Amino acid sequence: MTDAKINKIVVADCIFIGNLFQEDGYDEEQSADNLADRKWQIINDYLESTYPDTEIIADIAIQREAGRPRPLEVAAFAGDEISVPSAAAEIQEQLSKKIAEGTKDYSWAVKK
Repeated sequence: MTDAKINKIVVADCIFIGNLFQEDGYDEEQSADNLADRKWQIINDYLESTYPDTEIIADIAIQREAGRPRPLEVAAFAGDEISVPSAAAEIQEQLSKKIAEGTKDYSWAVKK
């Protein structure tokens, strides 16, 4: 980790509804909303506990169509908007693991 005091973390993610399920029978819209809520909670819980007193901005977009999956995007800043790429990379790695772990059970999925 860097020596710089991180004071702002920005996280962006995108859920493609068309990529969520291989079979029919799911309420895709509600499932996507639930998945976005779950991801946001995981992101927020991790960042608040690991980086207390840090401004956190997390945005999870939902796209209706299928699309090429994108990695979680993270930016970390210290001082007056000084980017800290090493911290962002570490945070991105940790969040990606926590999100994969916290969503793998499909408890967010809603059957029709």
